[in-house]
Amino acid sequence: MVVEIRTSQDLLNLLDNNEEFRRAARRALLTDDLLELPDLVREMQQTQRLMIQRMDRMDARFEEMGATVARIDERVGSLDERVDGFSKQVGNLEERVDGLSKQVGNLDGRVDDLSKQVGDVSGRLRGWELERGAVGRLLPRLAQEYDVARIKAVSADSSRSAVRVRAVWETRFVEAVEAGVDEGRITEDEADALDRTDIVARGRRRVDRAELWFAVQASATLDNNDIERAATGAVALRKLSGDAAVAVVYGRRIAGQQRVRAEELGVAVMLDEEGEQG
Repeated sequence: MVVEIRTSQDLLNLLDNNEEFRRAARRALLTDDLLELPDLVREMQQTQRLMIQRMDRMDARFEEMGATVARIDERVGSLDERVDGFSKQVGNLEERVDGLSKQVGNLDGRVDDLSKQVGDVSGRLRGWELERGAVGRLLPRLAQEYDVARIKAVSADSSRSAVRVRAVWETRFVEAVEAGVDEGRITEDEADALDRTDIVARGRRRVDRAELWFAVQASATLDNNDIERAATGAVALRKLSGDAAVAVVYGRRIAGQQRVRAEELGVAVMLDEEGEQG
């Protein structure tokens, strides 16, 4: 169909009323880019809607993450409290362990003290056992060593020894010591030394029938105190009786230094059958 266009109004009317003419005019007047613009706008709008949706989802995720972080903060706070409580318990435990360590240390000290006491008691028991058999084992050896007859114990330190002496001999010896003090032949200290001497014995020498006295100190392990006490006792016996007296130490062990000391003081050393020189 042929359409006559005389005025601009005719052109506008044709554009308004004829779709085919309008598209042809658009193609003639517009570039390809401008023709594609509506499609691009629609794509952009679609992309915008997708981005908004994704942002909405991201906001929701952020809210969830915020809630999760809040819960983690709460749990961390609770964990901090539990750690503080645990630290206090550990501190209390350390204090209790320190206290227990001190108690164990005190117990170790008490055990050491007890061990020493047991050792002392054991040593004393061995000494008492030695002294109990001293008369039966030592006096025959003294008789043979010094060639004496009728050797007998006349006194024993009852506080240290289990040796039994006939009451009449003990009584006479005590009376003789008291008389010696009264007469000025021995001093009070010398009388006390005789009283603390483990065994005082008396025999008669075969060669000249003269009396010979013995001041004996008996101990499992012989030390300087035993040696010096025996020496003092022998001196007191010589002053008291006017006869010869021998100082003797009798035991199971004696160290080399103590043996030298005994030789210096003139004290005889006799070891028990089970004894050994140190």
